[in-house]
Amino acid sequence: MQSAPWIYNLISLGGLVALVLIARLCGLHRGPTAWRTLFWGLALQLVVGALVFALPAGRYGLLAVNDAMVALLGYSQAGIKFLFGPLAAQPGEPHYMGFMLAIHALPTIIFFMALTAALYQLGILQRVVRVFSRVFVKTLGASGAESLGVASLMFVGVESAGMVRPFLPKFTRSEFFCLLTAAMATVASSTLGVYVMTLKGSFPNIAGHLISASLISAPAALVVAKLMEPETGEPLTAGQVVDPALGKYGGLMEAIIAGSNDGVKLVVGVAALLLSFLSILALINGLLGWLTGLAGLGHLSLEMILGWVGYPFALAMGVPPADAAAVGSLLGQRVLVTEIPTYMQMGELMKHGGLVYSRSAIIASYALCGFAHIASVAIFLGGFGALAPGRIGEWSRLGLKALWAATLTTMMTGCVAGIFAYGGGTLLGIVK
Repeated sequence: MQSAPWIYNLISLGGLVALVLIARLCGLHRGPTAWRTLFWGLALQLVVGALVFALPAGRYGLLAVNDAMVALLGYSQAGIKFLFGPLAAQPGEPHYMGFMLAIHALPTIIFFMALTAALYQLGILQRVVRVFSRVFVKTLGASGAESLGVASLMFVGVESAGMVRPFLPKFTRSEFFCLLTAAMATVASSTLGVYVMTLKGSFPNIAGHLISASLISAPAALVVAKLMEPETGEPLTAGQVVDPALGKYGGLMEAIIAGSNDGVKLVVGVAALLLSFLSILALINGLLGWLTGLAGLGHLSLEMILGWVGYPFALAMGVPPADAAAVGSLLGQRVLVTEIPTYMQMGELMKHGGLVYSRSAIIASYALCGFAHIASVAIFLGGFGALAPGRIGEWSRLGLKALWAATLTTMMTGCVAGIFAYGGGTLLGIVK
């Protein structure tokens, strides 16, 4: 892959400003601009970006985190190989038959869900979540409950609702919109393993970058949410740092068992979504191709249409024009078919020269890191609504708006990566 001229770093900075303006325009009628949240939110994003890309200590730290994540994934392979035998062979091992998502990647969700439940039971996860929650309260001015929810979403998925369950029924409209936006803009550790397994062959340091992407997306979600839905009410926990609940299981073994069972449910849900959405996408493409063929317009596919829609956003993030159509298509597809097949397609593009510039791969990997797709609207509304059924009618009207907010958030994260990304990908670990 080639290096792009430094001017694209400035384009990414301009794209960040443009996305802030778009978010504010979408919420201009809702209330005043949250200047404190905007200033500190952008500052936190840029600090993390500078730490990862610009400072030697940060780069080495990212590589250390990447190695730790890869090692952790290696331990997950013990159970996978025991269950699937030769089918689970890794590249370079005898009997390797190529990457199979259902065998090599999806089972890691069960391992991470069990590990997360164990860390929660031991009180370790709560201590980490509290640190981030405190930062969001003291700098961005977010309420204690929404800060706790956003911080927990950086590590777990819809299960994070349990940490803010006592406060959910009293959430203001702005607080819930912030929580829903963050839920779709960040990525849980369980699914992070799937992304890493999908991309590590062509992007060996992807684990560290995806973790940093989630760190950037959390304050970005708060910024976008408060610009689109400014706080006009009185949050119950305004200015307070809320402590997360302690272990909810009877013991460590119960936590591991419950986490594993939850992981199985999530794997089945992910597999079902992929089966249905990818098949429906193929059906739509078949119909489009047939209709455009009858009209003599050549073969038109949904990927082409999404590429046209996503093209200007890819350019705004600082993707060079040669790669903008491909990255724009990935952004559009993620909204429809979830991020897993989108990451898989990105990996294929990297392997076969579909992306010319290394910065395009960096920006795309950051911008795709999240649950900003149609299916997640139902998943998170259902999860949060089950704990506060009296508010589900009100909250459901925010679903699609939150999806748009989450999409803007992930693209903002891509802009931050684009501001600092440089070089030909050697340090970043991209296989040229």
